[in-house]
Amino acid sequence: MSGVFNCPFCGYKDSVEYSVLLHLEVHHSEGKSPFVADEEQTAAAAVAAVTAAAARSGVEATVAKEELTEYYQCPVKSCGEILHLARLDDHLELHNAENPADGSNPGELESGAQPSSSSSCSSSMRAQAAAMPGPSRAKPGVPAGVTPNGIPLSSTGGPHVKPSKPVRRLGKKELGAYYNEERMPRWLEDLLKKRGYKSSQGVIPVLAQLLQQNKYTQYAYLCHPETQHISKLRNEGSFCGYRNIQMMISYIVNTGAPGAIAFRNTIPSIFQIQDLIEKGWDQGIHEEGRIELGSLRGTRKYIGTPEAQTLLASLNIQWDMQTFKNLDGDPPSASENRMYDAVEQYFATAPGVNMQSKVRNTRRPPIYLQHQGHSMTIIGIERQPSGNRNLLVFDPSFADPANITRHIDNRRPVEHSHPDRALKLYRRGPRYFSKYHAFELMRYVHILSRSFFFS
Repeated sequence: MSGVFNCPFCGYKDSVEYSVLLHLEVHHSEGKSPFVADEEQTAAAAVAAVTAAAARSGVEATVAKEELTEYYQCPVKSCGEILHLARLDDHLELHNAENPADGSNPGELESGAQPSSSSSCSSSMRAQAAAMPGPSRAKPGVPAGVTPNGIPLSSTGGPHVKPSKPVRRLGKKELGAYYNEERMPRWLEDLLKKRGYKSSQGVIPVLAQLLQQNKYTQYAYLCHPETQHISKLRNEGSFCGYRNIQMMISYIVNTGAPGAIAFRNTIPSIFQIQDLIEKGWDQGIHEEGRIELGSLRGTRKYIGTPEAQTLLASLNIQWDMQTFKNLDGDPPSASENRMYDAVEQYFATAPGVNMQSKVRNTRRPPIYLQHQGHSMTIIGIERQPSGNRNLLVFDPSFADPANITRHIDNRRPVEHSHPDRALKLYRRGPRYFSKYHAFELMRYVHILSRSFFFS
């Protein structure tokens, strides 16, 4: 059946009949809907208010009133992200690294906003947020360490994976402030269609030179240099899951790796990624995602590793996954250290890596990293003389600063008076990860024989 299906109560429209049926069940059910948890029903009734910062910047938001104690809009002009309290301080600090004082002004704050959230949030709220558990949507019962490919791919695109417990509609904790959104604002849709994404190619060789010069780096590994840093557009808010998928695909496309033809040798847009995910659900791949998220097309709902897996599986591209979660009796940093070990082993076992070099360049694909509330792309790992380790990442929330991009393509020699400072935007170490106690790593592996294409 094809065409446009309409909700008889409110006029909601969708080309997928199932989405309209789910909309009816969630929003117009008589009595209690089995698709909506009680806390989400309460939240849905309160959706209406927007943050003061959103009103000042003109960025539309659909944020429930009770969420305002947990979520804040970034006060930096042009950012547009609505963040959980636990992430706000780190986020603002990284904005300063994104706009270093040696070449440009720090990120300008909205009028009346404070540069630190400490003035607007109590210490007790901060402590509560710092204890926020991770990760958001790890499948229950998955042990720490190596996990096999979650969907055994076949000529039919993979079997339906039955969830291990009843599936429910997810809420703000998993899907962000726009969890109940049915359509993003038209201005944002137009922006994304017109501008696509912001990208820098050639950043990894620049970082390699900075790491070589940095006296605080004992050694470092880096992934394939053709991986692009894709970051958000001005005022787009947060599409971090999509941007990390695009970075993974940039490796596939730029290296001509198996799977590039499936993407027609181009990096798909956010809307194309949404279509691929929904098509994967139609094929029976992680189809419980349709109940968890509702309709995804045209919304700002967060996506994570389950949706990235669905996309790759729908194109017959293989991936593998590792999860790290503290076990009973583990010290707080146990899962973090296991993650560092796994990432270092991944790069250290790359074919042809020179273990005698300070900077050990590899041709490994990057890694998709998910923790509670955010995701990034791992491009390497650094060990410092103190023994401390930092992941080297491309964070889609932040663009490459001018003191990095001016060196791309050897336009200028990389001679930085403070290489350690220049690397700050790309490092995530114990100070950052101590807030989280569970992590998911996902990487591209290879493609099987059958080919699929998206339009």
